[in-house]
Amino acid sequence: MSYSQKSINKAKEKMNARRASAFSVADYRKSKLYSEYPKLEEIEKELNNIGVSTAKAVLSGKNVLEQLSKLRDKSVDLQKKYDIILNSNGYPKDYLEPHFVCEKCKDTGYYETNNKTLMCDCLKKMIISCECEELNEISPLKLSTFDSFKLSYYSDQPDAQGRVPINRMSKIFNYCREYADKFSLDSKSLLMCGATGLGKTHLSLAIANEVIQRGFSVVYVSAPDILSQLSKEQFYHQPNIDKDTFKMLLDCDLLILDDLGTEFISPYSVAAVYNIFNSRLLKSKPTIINTNYNLSELETTYSQRFMSRIMGSCDRLDFIGSDIRTKL
Repeated sequence: MSYSQKSINKAKEKMNARRASAFSVADYRKSKLYSEYPKLEEIEKELNNIGVSTAKAVLSGKNVLEQLSKLRDKSVDLQKKYDIILNSNGYPKDYLEPHFVCEKCKDTGYYETNNKTLMCDCLKKMIISCECEELNEISPLKLSTFDSFKLSYYSDQPDAQGRVPINRMSKIFNYCREYADKFSLDSKSLLMCGATGLGKTHLSLAIANEVIQRGFSVVYVSAPDILSQLSKEQFYHQPNIDKDTFKMLLDCDLLILDDLGTEFISPYSVAAVYNIFNSRLLKSKPTIINTNYNLSELETTYSQRFMSRIMGSCDRLDFIGSDIRTKL
């Protein structure tokens, strides 16, 4: 599973801050304790001097084993005295050691095993948390969940076509929840169609929430914003300094392209939309597209070729009902 470089960097910064905090707390404890028990500081200085003496003994080459033995015995004796002072005053032996959130990696994010350096689970969880934060920052809503989706907002009365909104939306809700639960890189792409305010963005972000928690990388973008950014990079040489935008769109495990059809329609935007979707399709990576357009409008705007790709690779979810935002 891949993660965005921005989330990785942010997670590492947080891990570094966590590790620095552990050392800072340990230093504070030592300073406070030594002010109360000066003998501890004296012992530490003697232990440090033994370290220097040990190095000198090795370099001198004279009676090395005898000198090292004496220094070792003295060091053990001083350490015992140190521990006795701590214990007699109610402090555990490791009181002055830095206490890390994750003892496995000492809050570095990595640990050694069988001569290999591996990423610790705590760093993976931190990256996932950062991906949620990033999605929250750019989404038009707080990161939505399935629990916050209210089916009660949909009518139980048939519409003009004889369709019952709550029945249709219950099926869509259950489909989306199962999609999120079983998401993999082999999952199908989704096309969510329907008028404004029917829950397309909410459910796609709820899927994103679950998928991120399972360790996949998700990028949410609105069509107007991302096409504007790509246009600037293409024609005005204003690259995004944080990341290669098109590469970001292709590399994430799940791309959510929201509000398709609300962007400024031009030959460039039409070609870019096709390129994004088709490139991800060729890499076997799923995409969720949300649009207020119906199929006929999509074909008229983005070409028959685009619709052919969409219909051949997407599960279509047709949202119905009235704008639920008026009921919030």
